[in-house]
Parts: sequence; C-alpha cells; structure tokens
Amino acid sequence: MKAPVITGVGAVTALGRDIRTTRDALAAGRSAIAPIVEAPLARVPPSPAARIGPFTTDPELPKARARRLDLGSQYAIVAARQCLADGRYEMAGREERTGILLGTGSAGAGPLTEFERQMATASPDLASPFLFPNTVANAPASQTALELKIKGPNVTLIQKDPGALNALFYGRMLLADGRADALLVGAADEWNLIYHQGYERVRATRTAERKGFALAEGAGLILVEVETSARARGASLYARVGGVGWKTMAMSPHKRRADPEVLEATMLSALEEAGLSADGIGLVSLSANGTVTTDQAEREALEMLFGARGAERRIAIKEQLGENPCVGAMQLALGALALSDEPALGAVLVNSFGAGGNFFSVVLTAPG
Repeated sequence: MKAPVITGVGAVTALGRDIRTTRDALAAGRSAIAPIVEAPLARVPPSPAARIGPFTTDPELPKARARRLDLGSQYAIVAARQCLADGRYEMAGREERTGILLGTGSAGAGPLTEFERQMATASPDLASPFLFPNTVANAPASQTALELKIKGPNVTLIQKDPGALNALFYGRMLLADGRADALLVGAADEWNLIYHQGYERVRATRTAERKGFALAEGAGLILVEVETSARARGASLYARVGGVGWKTMAMSPHKRRADPEVLEATMLSALEEAGLSADGIGLVSLSANGTVTTDQAEREALEMLFGARGAERRIAIKEQLGENPCVGAMQLALGALALSDEPALGAVLVNSFGAGGNFFSVVLTAPG
C-alpha cells in the first residue's frame, strides 16, 4: 500500500479556535503561555500554562449537547468537525470505514477530580452520576465517535508528550491492514489545576527560577486516508505520511539525559522509511518544550543528522503553545499545512520526544 495521505486538518488551541488562526498567531510571535489565575501550591514557585479560556462549541456542537461533555471532548468534537469539513469528507455511507485514534495526557481530568472531590467531601451516593462517563481518558474519542457517527476503529493512547505521533504510528497499520479507509488522528487534552500542581511538585514545569515546560490544552486532528479512497472521492491532498520512526530508552522523566544517538536513530528510521536523506528535509518541527536535558539532546542529534549544513528551517511551537499530546497533533497539522502552502519544502520532519523515553519522529512529504 502507498503511504497514506493527509486530506484535512483541524484544531482548537490556546492561540486560536482553528488551525489557520493558530498558524498565523505563531508566525506573528504570539505566545499563549501565561500565569495561571488559580492559587499555586504553597512553597512552590508558580508556573504558567497555555490555556484556552472561555470557549464556545457553536457552531460545530450545540451548547445543549456540549453541557454534558468534558472540555477535552468538546475540544475534540469541534476540531474533528473542522477537520472533516476541511477535507470535504462526508460521513454518510462511510461510517463503518472511518475510525478515530486520539492520544491524551489529561483528558477526563476535570470530571475525575471533581467526582473524587464529591465522593470525599460528601459521600459516594451524592457524587454526580453525570460526571462519571467523562472521567475516563477515552471519553473524547468515544464522544466524538458518537457525535459524528464513526463506527470504525476507536483507540485512545495515554502516552503523554508523543501520544499523537504514536496514534499516527498505530493508525497507519490499521489502514495498511484494510481495517479502515480513513482515520481521524490526533490528540485532546484539558488543563486541570490538580494535575498542574502535581507537575509543579516534581519540578517539571517552568518558573521564573527554572526551565521546564508549560502545560497545554486543546485538540488537534488530521484526516488520514488510503490514497486510492481519497482520490476516488476527489479529495485534495495536503501531504503524505512518508515515514514514522520510533525508538525507546530507559530514562527517568525530567532528570536523566536522553541519548542524542537514540534521538538521531529515531529520525533516521523515519527518513529511511520515507526513502529520504536529511538533505530532503525542508522544515523541522522540534520537540523542544523547555525540558533542558531532552532539548539539548535534540539539538545534538540534529547536528549529528544534518552535519555542517545546519541551514534547515526549524520551528518550536511548544515555546508558544506549551506541551501535551494535543500540541504534537498540532505539529502534524501545521506540518501538513506547510507542505500544502509551500510544496518546495519537499518534506517536513516532526519530532516528539517523551520525557519518559518514548521517542517518535514523522516525515511528511509533498503529495506529488
């Protein structure tokens, strides 16, 4: 089977309610990372986050239906409808051959912590049963499937930073196996104060006194299709998924240094699968998120990969949008847009290197 193609993109981010608004805000140098309003932990310097703020699901999802959903599911449904509309993909008649794969690091956090608070401070009998269905991490994928009538594969990957790229890795296998013709692939996350405080407690987040990442929320999705099916329905192609590289190594999150050689091997495996050398890459979307040791290892790995050339364009959107699997999905959507807008780039390399030792690289190529 030929490499699958990307035919639609969608996103809800802290810099915009769609992917193109987000792209323009990033290009203008805007940052969504700002101090949180809620009280931080005592004795811990406060850290900022990239939050969406007031949000309406209209027109993609009526408010009456949105009220019963958690924020992660709301973000996912809005981004999914944008993605399908962008790809001019009609679900009718394709329900059984369409699937959804989402990564997440914090979906369900809001309902879960509130449900547990009610059980602890009142009683299990008084905890709201309406919260419970949304306390699980697979709520966004499930709620999106129900809303859009998706009846094909439905998968959630809880892997933190590289969850969206892992979803794409798995999704390609489903398409190759003939289990679907089209997949919505990406990630969804919601910000939560208790989770935020947990990251502060382990000193993973950035403050005025130390480097680190800023937690993000939102959803990003790409529509990935078998090329023959996409062309049969007359779809426009943004990009091909030329290659996906995956490597692991044992490391302690946020403390032990990633090995640059393993990161280089991850990128090389994606390039090899795409049939490209480093010279074929016109843009690199960096994993860089403020985690000092991993960011340094990525810089060294890129020097090893590109050598003295060092002229390839690089973007680091996590410096403006924060970190969570949803941002990895935004990297994929922005990479596809970049190739559509500027085919002369040839190929885009997207990196997402997890603090726990799971490393992914994706090569997107011009559709040709």
